[in-house]
Amino acid sequence: MTNKPVVALTQQELRALLLKAQEHDHRVFLMFLVTVLHALRVSELINLRVKDFSFNGTNWYLTVQRLKGSNKTTQKLISPDPLFDEARLLSEWLQGRKPNEYVFTNANCEPLTRWGVNYLVEQYGRWAGVPEHKRFPHALKHTCGIQMRKTGAKLEEIQDVLGHKRLDSTAMYLRVTQDEVDDARAKAFATACI
Repeated sequence: MTNKPVVALTQQELRALLLKAQEHDHRVFLMFLVTVLHALRVSELINLRVKDFSFNGTNWYLTVQRLKGSNKTTQKLISPDPLFDEARLLSEWLQGRKPNEYVFTNANCEPLTRWGVNYLVEQYGRWAGVPEHKRFPHALKHTCGIQMRKTGAKLEEIQDVLGHKRLDSTAMYLRVTQDEVDDARAKAFATACI
């Protein structure tokens, strides 16, 4: 296992990315929102079908068969603030669609490709001012794990959200991000120069 810092967006970068997508393309905004809030791999995102979402009369849920040997997860759609109100936004987005339809398609209503999603993350990331080394879809998955760690989530809770079978796979989210390393270095020299 490498000890390199985890590449994840900061809260400000994530918010800027989501706002830029929301401003230009509602579909892209929802794709990014679902990806980060459910820590999806790009292949999991592009294969989402309407039937993967369910409503129990009170709450909406997303069930994903994780790839790379990970566990299947069922997660409640959340609404922590108006920008992240995925429950309302996705219930509206899914309305009137057939169970086997893809949730997200390209502009020509064809299934998305990994390259298409990579392009969108790169493009919107550039427009939002996200640093170049963070403009790839897997950074959104990492952002979920890192944000959970930063807010005090237990490693087992992060493991469950990401669908990891082994806790040692989740342990990478205990590592620092490059932003945390840079902040610590800046803080050390700010106090040293006083």
